Amino acid sequence: MKSILSIFLFIFRLGIGAAAFAIASLISWLVINTSFSIAILSGIVAFFVTFFGLKWMVSSRQLKNSGLSRREYKYIQEHLREGKVKITRLQRVMFSVGSVMTIKQNYDVIKVAKKLHSIVENDPKRFYEAEQFYYSHLDSMVELTEKYAFLTKQPVKTTEIQNSLRDTRITISSMAETINEDLSNLLASDVDTLRLEIDVAKQAIEKNKDPNVKS
Repeated sequence: MKSILSIFLFIFRLGIGAAAFAIASLISWLVINTSFSIAILSGIVAFFVTFFGLKWMVSSRQLKNSGLSRREYKYIQEHLREGKVKITRLQRVMFSVGSVMTIKQNYDVIKVAKKLHSIVENDPKRFYEAEQFYYSHLDSMVELTEKYAFLTKQPVKTTEIQNSLRDTRITISSMAETINEDLSNLLASDVDTLRLEIDVAKQAIEKNKDPNVKS
């Protein structure tokens, strides 16, 4: 969802920048009577000022809404970009080597990883609730699957290689469970909040039902 929004904002900034280019060029050429080259240069300046000005405004708004300092926000965004690349690598390897786990397990791992990443993308301050996923678990899963894929493509399968493949499959399955736990832990606060809201709603309903309680 966020990637689609980013594309939309980029196109929007591009459109506004193009409009600024056209207006500034025409004003410079027709109203101020500058040379054509100066008019084009004025338009280019207007384009870049508008394009990057809007980008700065959007970034500032996102930073304000995140409740994070600029340094924290930049740090988290860097890890999110790296995480997205790693998830893409994981997806590519898992579906190129179907025997890592079952097809359904492969799909579920990618689905869970993407869901966790999406939650943190939409609410960056929750990165701190999923630090282990980004710092350790995702890296381990990517490295294990890539090494497994490398070994399965070797023409010679010695007993040692076969044993390594078996142990790697077991470890990958365990790591998949760990990533599931990462998502469950991340959602725990949402569940607690929902339960609190349900309790408040129930109390309000009971209060309205009780004729002896005065509002």
